[in-house]
Amino acid sequence: MSPAVISLIIFAVVVALFIWNKLPTATVALLGLVAMLLTNVVSFSDGFKNFGGSTIVLICAMMVVGQATFNTGLAQLVGNKVISLAKGNERLVVMFSTAITALISAFLSNIATLAIMISILTGISSSNENVRFKNVIMPVSMAAVIGGAATLVGSTTQLTANGLLEAFLGEGKGFSFFTFSVPGFTIIILLVLYAGFVGYPLGKKIWGKREDYTNVPVSNDEPKKEYKKGKMILMAIIFIFTLVLFVLADTIKKVIPAFNVGTVALISALICVLTGCISHKEALKSINWNLAIWFCACLGIAAGLNSSGGGELLATWFIGLFGENVSAFWLYVAFIILVVVLTQFLSNSTVLTIVLPVVFSITTKMGYNTYSFAVGLTIAGAMAVATPLANTTIGMSMIAEYKFSDYLKYAGPMTILAMLVLIILVPILFPLV
Repeated sequence: MSPAVISLIIFAVVVALFIWNKLPTATVALLGLVAMLLTNVVSFSDGFKNFGGSTIVLICAMMVVGQATFNTGLAQLVGNKVISLAKGNERLVVMFSTAITALISAFLSNIATLAIMISILTGISSSNENVRFKNVIMPVSMAAVIGGAATLVGSTTQLTANGLLEAFLGEGKGFSFFTFSVPGFTIIILLVLYAGFVGYPLGKKIWGKREDYTNVPVSNDEPKKEYKKGKMILMAIIFIFTLVLFVLADTIKKVIPAFNVGTVALISALICVLTGCISHKEALKSINWNLAIWFCACLGIAAGLNSSGGGELLATWFIGLFGENVSAFWLYVAFIILVVVLTQFLSNSTVLTIVLPVVFSITTKMGYNTYSFAVGLTIAGAMAVATPLANTTIGMSMIAEYKFSDYLKYAGPMTILAMLVLIILVPILFPLV
């Protein structure tokens, strides 16, 4: 049996165990990774390289920063402003937070945007009994992903696709900064409306009264804590400093190659500890280690799928389902579905790296508009939110302790809506033939 087939079998078992939900998610992910190691699907270095990667450093460090914003009272202050704007209405908090997150992530790092919003929403849910962490984090995480699909720099997915397109069509014939903006912002508007009028009541049914993230202090029985104004101002300065560094990370990286968003988060977390905004003991306690292990192990499984050819095997099988005489529209629809399905489990950029070259060859051979196919498939690849395995950003929402099936139930309908927008709108804006 080939490594590609073995990787798909292991992957299918892991997904089934996630859906079954009888074992801890971190345990299931580690079992899958170990199975790939023992069957020589992935090397030890590739399987475990993400345990020391910048993304996991970013996630853990921002958990510390988030707890520090709570300890100093800054998160509660910001939260109260949002609550005041929303007049204490949880549904409006959800909609405002979703809209703000999507707009920010269209221009800044999706992960960094979500990390900051988690910090703020932790304070809101902890200081106001009318707002539940679970009800807010899911749509906000989706907004961080989908918002990133609205501009060329919104996420690395678009930049990867642009590189592939220019390599095929020629330099200067790739996407412009706002190529994705009309369909992207249309989907963002739909997401905000979905979060407020469909997702809000749907989420309450899905997770009901399940407990919120255990690291969020939510007790209302304790006496109201008095916060030191000086520490609050200091934390605000650290927070702004963090935002500025997130924006400048790529520029600084040209001078200091090791500098990235993970470095920014680590610097911020260290400053929080050194300035007394959070103690060393509280910092370690604030990190959700189950999430950290689960996340890194899942990336190891994805590495196994990629290196073994499992992802490419799936794509080839899908393409084989269609004949050579398929119309431009139905070929486009088929590839949109393929990309959306694959990106729920594999890296967005990896899926496009596998699928786009095949699409370019087919569209050129059939005389279809390669550029328009690339636009639709790139946006489809950049907005995966229906499983926590879809990408780093949506995976971070596991901090709220959702079940695997929660994502399918909550984000699934929105994913279908987004697909319909791409299927209808992109061919109008960029004719397929």
